[in-house]
Amino acid sequence: MSPMHQADGTLGAPDDVDVLLVEDDEDVRSTFVDILRGAGYTTAEAGDSHAALQQLELLTVRAVLLDVYLPGLSGLWLLDQIEDPPPVVLVTAHDYDPEVLARREKVFLYVQKPVSPAELLRVVARSVAAGRRS
Repeated sequence: MSPMHQADGTLGAPDDVDVLLVEDDEDVRSTFVDILRGAGYTTAEAGDSHAALQQLELLTVRAVLLDVYLPGLSGLWLLDQIEDPPPVVLVTAHDYDPEVLARREKVFLYVQKPVSPAELLRVVARSVAAGRRS
C-alpha cells in the first residue's frame, strides 16, 4: 500500500487526496493509479477494507473508488462503516445485486469492470467535483 501520490509521482499533502482507490487486485489498482495520476489527480491506495478505513480516518478524501468484492471484509462492509462518505464509486465485475442496490443512498456512481480509461476518468471527474462541493 502506498500513500498519496501527485501526478508527478511526489507525495501529496499528508491529509488531502482526490481519490482513495480501494482495490485488492494489485495490477488493476496500479493501472487505475497510473491513469489517475496521469490526469493530475492525487491518489491514496488500499488493498482491503481495513486499510481503506484507516486511510479514511487519516485523510480528507474527495472521492472513493471502491471494489465491491474485496477479500475478507467486502467493500459493502466498508461502505456500511462510513457514516458520511465522500462520493463513492462502486466498481464491480458483476451486475448490481440487491445487496449493492440496498446501499444506493451512499453510492454516487456504479462502474462495471472492465472499465476503459476514458470512463474511469469521467466518473472520477464527476465524483471529485461533487466531493469538492461537499
